[in-house]
Amino acid sequence: MAEQRKHALLSPSAAHRWLNCTAAPLLEKDVEDKGSVYAEEGTLAHAYCAKKIKDFLKRDSSGEDKEIAELADKYHTGEMDEYTDTYKTIVLEKFNAARAKTADAQLLIEVKLDFSKFVPDAFGTADAVIIADGLMEVIDFKYGKGVKVSAHDNPQMKIYALGAYEAFSFEYNITRVKMTIVQPRIDNLSEFETSISDLLWWARTVLTPKAEEAFSGQGKQSPGAWCQFCKVKSRCKALAKTCVDTTTANPDPKLIGKEDMESVILPKLATIKTWLAGVEEYALEQALSGVEYSGYKIVEGRSIRRITDQEAVMSLLDKEGYAKEAYVKPTELRSITDLERLIGKKRFASLCAEYITKPQGKPTLVPDDDKRPAFNSATDDFKNINI
Repeated sequence: MAEQRKHALLSPSAAHRWLNCTAAPLLEKDVEDKGSVYAEEGTLAHAYCAKKIKDFLKRDSSGEDKEIAELADKYHTGEMDEYTDTYKTIVLEKFNAARAKTADAQLLIEVKLDFSKFVPDAFGTADAVIIADGLMEVIDFKYGKGVKVSAHDNPQMKIYALGAYEAFSFEYNITRVKMTIVQPRIDNLSEFETSISDLLWWARTVLTPKAEEAFSGQGKQSPGAWCQFCKVKSRCKALAKTCVDTTTANPDPKLIGKEDMESVILPKLATIKTWLAGVEEYALEQALSGVEYSGYKIVEGRSIRRITDQEAVMSLLDKEGYAKEAYVKPTELRSITDLERLIGKKRFASLCAEYITKPQGKPTLVPDDDKRPAFNSATDDFKNINI
């Protein structure tokens, strides 16, 4: 599975970016991927998802066993078991529904797909594909919880669907495709269905022309929300210009008014934050590697003093005559998040729900398409909150 998850230049997972900024793939090509705790945690969760379904279907899961052996000691939790069980249940329920309509329906797990008919040299691995007459379903598991992912018109999912259709349409009469994203840590089950004819039209008129432009080296830089995970965002001149120009778009007023705030500044706020964070991170990395920036230097950041031998310090304080309760904290319960990770979110809720309260959150300004309901009265709702 580790080898299977290597990305093509135009990978489906980055399609949202390269369809909008066709210059991105070649600009990022030689930048090494940075590993992270979240990526390894996601790899382990995917391995558990695949293994649980394969074991249930009595299929070989030795590849997953290898990944689990490498990562489980660091990242396995009761919470991960719970969420991967949720994924397994959803996939098997969908498979059973497909078999009820088509006796020889197939469920493929961690299936390699070739998209090169539509995207040059492109390939990838779909988490699950259910193939039956009439309807094919492509399912993707997301373990992350930072960004809610929608299946609606999702280019990654549509590329997977194209690959699956090309591979299996000769066996089955597939006229429609459903794309499903399972993101259990935030209770997100998102589905999108379209006809094969519409999918192929999108491939012909949008996907392939953009992919060929990106692959050929003739791509154009186009900054936007898709820059968030770009590996060269900190050095992108087009993004820098967009962010700087935002604050100088209207040279006349000396202060930003409501109209400029809502039409110029706020729509680009997330992009600006992403760019600034990327610039700061990249500049520090370069400075640590020996690059000197005129007017700047590296200093040691603030740190917190720590006791290296608590037993020794307690013994010394005891000899000095201090009462133990004066220098030892009472036992503290771990955080709710830690406890949910320990025993699983559902089990924790069933045991402790009556003892949990959630105070009102601080006010946050977000775009209208955010799923959270708007407050009726900002003054009334937030008058008791200290910001």
